Amino acid sequence: MIIDQLDNAAIYTGLQVKLKAALNYLQSNPLNDWEPGRYDIDGSDMFLLLQQYETREAEDSFWEAHQNYIDVQYMLQGSENMGFAHANRLTVKKPYDPVKDFVVLEGEGDTVTVHEGSFAIFYPQDAHMPCLSCGKPEMVKKAVIKVRSV
Repeated sequence: MIIDQLDNAAIYTGLQVKLKAALNYLQSNPLNDWEPGRYDIDGSDMFLLLQQYETREAEDSFWEAHQNYIDVQYMLQGSENMGFAHANRLTVKKPYDPVKDFVVLEGEGDTVTVHEGSFAIFYPQDAHMPCLSCGKPEMVKKAVIKVRSV
C-alpha cells in the first residue's frame, strides 16, 4: 500500500526494478538463520540491516525519516506496530544527518500492525516510527533493506 500526495508521484516511476530485487532477496535467503548485522546486497545502493530487539512504547521511541533511501521493513519473527505520517506534517526535532541519512521528527501520525511474514515500505517522504509494541513488549527479528532512491 502506498499512501502519498500526488506531488510525489514521480518518485515511484523507475523504482519497480529495485523494489523487486529487494523483495526477491527477502524471499530467497534464509534470513531467520542469519545473525543480526549489516549485509551488502549491491554496495551502498542496496543493503540489509538484520535487527533483533524488544519492541517498546511510543513514548520511548521517535519519528524518523530518510532522504536517500527507501526502507523495506520485513518482520521475520513477531509483530510490531509501526507509526507512519507524511514527513512534511511533522516538525524537526534533530536536524538531518547526511552521513546517517536520518532526521528525527516529532508530531502525530497513524499506526499499522506488521505481523510476522509481512512487510512495510517507507519512502523518503514517509516519516515512520518502527519498533512499537502491540500492547506489550515482545522480542522480534526484522530485516530492513535500504534501497537507494536517488
